[in-house]
Amino acid sequence: MASAAAARRQGLRRWAVSLAATAVSAYALDAGATVAGVCLAASGLLGGLSPRWAVAFLVASYAVWGIGLRAGIRANGALLAATGTSTNVLSKAAYDLTRRRTTSLRAARLAAAAGYAGMELVKEVPYYGGAFGAALISDSVTSNNALVFLGGANLGAAAYEFGLARLTGLVLRRRRALPPGRREGEVRAGCVRGG
Repeated sequence: MASAAAARRQGLRRWAVSLAATAVSAYALDAGATVAGVCLAASGLLGGLSPRWAVAFLVASYAVWGIGLRAGIRANGALLAATGTSTNVLSKAAYDLTRRRTTSLRAARLAAAAGYAGMELVKEVPYYGGAFGAALISDSVTSNNALVFLGGANLGAAAYEFGLARLTGLVLRRRRALPPGRREGEVRAGCVRGG
C-alpha cells in the first residue's frame, strides 16, 4: 500500500516536472524563434529575394528545422526512458500510454516522437497566421517579408532544438555520474532549468 502511494507520488512529480518543462520550453522556443524571424526580416538581408527564392529559403529553413527537431526528439526519448519526464507533455502522454499498453520500448519511443513532432507542427499555425495576416493588413509588410520571417523563425527553432538536445544530453550524463540517491532531484531540477 505504501509503495503504491509512493509510486503515485513519483508519477505525479514526473508529470509536474514535465508540465513545467513544457511551459518553459514552449515559451523559450517561441520567443527565440519569433525574435530570430523578426530580426532576419527587419534586417533587410534577404529583402531583395524574388518570390521564388523566398520560397526556396523557406523550404531550406524547414530542412534545417527538421534536423534540429530530430535531435530534440532523440534527446526527449532518452530523457523519457531514463527519467520518465519530458520537455513536451504530449510526448510524455503518448509515451506513458504506449508503455501501459505494450512492453515495447520502441513503440513507446515512436509514440513519444509522434507526440513531440505533432505538438511542434501545431505550433506553426500562429506563425503563418501572424506573418501572412500582417502582410494582408499592412502596406509595409510584403509576402516576401512574411516568408523571410517564417524562414528565420525556423532557423531560430532549429537552433533551440539543437541547444535543448545538447542540454538534455548533459543533464543525462550528469545524472549517470551521480550517486543513485541524488539522481531524481538533480534530473528534476535540470529538466526544469533546461526547458
